[in-house]
Amino acid sequence: MIHVHRIPIPPILAVNSDMWRNTYLAKRKIFTANPSVATRKKMISAGKKYNQRQVKEALRQMFSDKCAYCESHITHIDFGEIEHFRPKSTFPHLCFDWDNLLLGCSVCNGAQFKGNNFPEEVENGPIVNPVTDNPGDFLAFEYDPNSGTANILEIHHRGKTTVNVLGLNRRELVRHRSDVVRKIAFVAIKAKKGDHEAIDELNRCCEKDQEYAAFARSLKAHFGI
Repeated sequence: MIHVHRIPIPPILAVNSDMWRNTYLAKRKIFTANPSVATRKKMISAGKKYNQRQVKEALRQMFSDKCAYCESHITHIDFGEIEHFRPKSTFPHLCFDWDNLLLGCSVCNGAQFKGNNFPEEVENGPIVNPVTDNPGDFLAFEYDPNSGTANILEIHHRGKTTVNVLGLNRRELVRHRSDVVRKIAFVAIKAKKGDHEAIDELNRCCEKDQEYAAFARSLKAHFGI
């Protein structure tokens, strides 16, 4: 996870967010008073107005086609999801708030992990927000050359909550991430020895559009490059 700067709000959201929010809240109120298949369907429909091409494209641009949480490239194999940092089920008034929207993969954002989970401060939350927080204040990105694995370690209680809620060390993710980071570590070792091409490649791996840039930046700092 790396810090990402939020880009300007997409025009379609700037123009319509207030209206969409008010309609959604009204439909939720109606459903609460009269729960039925029809009122539920209308509520769900109203709550999906954020799912616009312009919004998705802005998030793809902002997060460089990577999951905001696990930093995996996703759009070449999946559509990616418009993720509500604070879940709309609990924070319906933030459903169309640009500052609450991220790009997530279907695993980090799925029911097995984050889903509608949002631990509050009393529960050692909230999870780290890659836009408003500096992930490095809460998480460490460590490559172990002995085991050849790239793991995310917590250095703050919110970091531990983040790793657990998002499954940032889930087996399948660690396997793929380690394959990528192992190559970056090889480049970093060559860069440490003064190989100029390796230095250039390591710098490229640190760029925000690169998969697992947090680990590349950590390796660069570790070797003092």
